[in-house]
Amino acid sequence: MEADFAGRTLRERVLFVLVRPLQSGNVGAVARSMKNMGLRRLAVVAPQALDIDRARWMAPGAADILDQARYVSSVAEAVAGCHFVVATTARGRHHQWPAHTPSTFAPLAFDGEGDIAVLFGPEDRGLDNDELLHAHALLHIPTDIHASLNLSQATLLVGAALFAEAQQRGYVPRPDGEGRRGGPARGAPPGATEARPTVAAGDLDPLITEWMTTLEIGTYLRGHEPALVTATLRRILQRAGLETGEVAVLRGMLRKMRWKMKHPG
Repeated sequence: MEADFAGRTLRERVLFVLVRPLQSGNVGAVARSMKNMGLRRLAVVAPQALDIDRARWMAPGAADILDQARYVSSVAEAVAGCHFVVATTARGRHHQWPAHTPSTFAPLAFDGEGDIAVLFGPEDRGLDNDELLHAHALLHIPTDIHASLNLSQATLLVGAALFAEAQQRGYVPRPDGEGRRGGPARGAPPGATEARPTVAAGDLDPLITEWMTTLEIGTYLRGHEPALVTATLRRILQRAGLETGEVAVLRGMLRKMRWKMKHPG
């Protein structure tokens, strides 16, 4: 099924490669952004004095990606066996490589065969020309005038494009996935909706009465037509789609406000 293939592509075929990263915290933040977007494969090329504890601290819930990452000495070693390699860059290049944005690259990752690698250069200067020679195409993330992105931001944007493409192909995140610090995921699975009972229009009347009484005590109605204020308030509350408990909370807030206005000391 295409949905299963899309999920496997995220987890098994896409490889993020960090080339000579300077900051251990960024390596951890990248692992976290990958976990957010369903990606699992990470390679780190010649990291500069990597502090794995610092990286773990920046990767809550994603330490497994750091544990399973490959730590290698060269880009050639990292991308060995990959069928398609793209290199991220913020600078113009003289060579006529095909160029993509995350949105145009994402479909290629799912339509092609074999493993796909995305190269991310070091934070201070990006990939050098020798490292770019391993790429089949360039990947440019559109920005405004300021083109420099933090390493983890760049991986998150590329990962988000891949994740969105997977969802378009039917992939649904598994609800039994891990959440923060390896615990159970919180909330409903993405895409799930839950009907919630809202109060009927007539059941808003006690709340509106409480509200108008509070506005009168607070002198808001001086110079305002009460009927128009009531009609406006009703429209706002009806659009809000309040639940019974929420109505009760708002009424309690208003009663407390009136008490305080009457007892300012």
